[in-house]
Amino acid sequence: MNRIYISAGLLALGATAAYAQYSPGLTPMDTSKPWSLSASVRGFYDDNYLTLPKTIPGPNGTFVQGARDTFGTDVSPSVSYYHSTSDTILSASYVYDLRYYQDHGGTTDQTHQFVSKMEHEFSERYKMSLAETFVVAQDPGVLSPGVISGPLRVEGSNIRNTAGADFTAQLTKLFDLHLGYGNTYYSYQGNGGDEYPANNYPSYSALLDRMDQTGTVDLRWKALPSTTGVLGYQFEDVDYTSPEDIIYATSGNKFSGHGSYASSIRDSESHFVYVGADQSFAQNLNGSIRAGGEYLDYYKYGTDELSPYVDASLSYQYMPQSTAQLGVKHIHNSTDVAGTVGTTPVLDEESTVVYLSVNHRVTSRFTVGALGQIQYSTFNGGGDTYDGREENFYTLNLNMAYHFTPWLTGEAGYTYNKLNTEIADRGYTQNDVYIGVRANY
Repeated sequence: MNRIYISAGLLALGATAAYAQYSPGLTPMDTSKPWSLSASVRGFYDDNYLTLPKTIPGPNGTFVQGARDTFGTDVSPSVSYYHSTSDTILSASYVYDLRYYQDHGGTTDQTHQFVSKMEHEFSERYKMSLAETFVVAQDPGVLSPGVISGPLRVEGSNIRNTAGADFTAQLTKLFDLHLGYGNTYYSYQGNGGDEYPANNYPSYSALLDRMDQTGTVDLRWKALPSTTGVLGYQFEDVDYTSPEDIIYATSGNKFSGHGSYASSIRDSESHFVYVGADQSFAQNLNGSIRAGGEYLDYYKYGTDELSPYVDASLSYQYMPQSTAQLGVKHIHNSTDVAGTVGTTPVLDEESTVVYLSVNHRVTSRFTVGALGQIQYSTFNGGGDTYDGREENFYTLNLNMAYHFTPWLTGEAGYTYNKLNTEIADRGYTQNDVYIGVRANY
């Protein structure tokens, strides 16, 4: 979960927090030729690959073993393509990852990641970019990078598809107009149809299948050569697509009825209004901030909410090929927690994410990197049992890479995940260590 890969001075965050240790960023080796190939082989030990508490409820009020440890092997080939002209850049990459667990006779996870991007400059005044990401995964850091909607591993071929378009127009020498559109589709394999789950809890499909669309417009003012002010608005529509219930009226119900709530009860529309700035403090020190408010309308549930919105980061290149980045984000996000039978539903959670990443070049051959992230969340809705309850997710990733040659790298790393929650039978701790080699061509 939430693993990182450091290669040739690049630190991959968020979207590369996958079993496949690959960065969609482009290194000098990548851009020196149209095609690049890569493959890695790793051995690992994971003391809780199922992301479960040490014990979980069993039959007749008993408790049984939850967390299981295992050794395993991780194999990941990848390919990337890069092409540029005087006004256009095209890039694409595909990563396949097979993660084999020795426990239980050989469980496997398979991850697919496809990323493509096009940037085109119509003229000095007009620019556009298009991006597409398609993933099939089980790891929460891949399925919901950045702000985590569900901190647990989810079995099956679960899909996230993200498409985006951005257009920038220079209106005058001082003012730019930015327009953006994003569309993210989530589809989880596990679903319960109209069957009532044996554990009285809905499927991941019911909880997290959705279409998330955002539209952005902001005006950017070049107040100073090193300072750009921002005034913006964003609209977000979250439409849950599963026909299943997430809350049941009484235990044992099989079909929807009075007192039950379907997945679509969580549908919402959000309006963001923010001000901000992009600031270059020095050639090697840059910052960005967006701060304002988020108004949410849960129109099917008949309630609304106003909360703060913040997205800020600070990047520092303190040495050649050595960087540090500090960031914070506060926003509402989807959650895999629904509530309990006979209560009102949990609509979403309000989260603050703080992260710090460091990528340090020790020598020309040896690099080390670290990523720490904390997500503080409170549940919104769900009655006295859930409303306002806290859930905090901690992640630490450490990585060392030694470049024997430009084409062969040795790697070793450690990942720590911990979920502290006020929800019973959900919190867990996970430690994962690995060692391996990567070949690039």
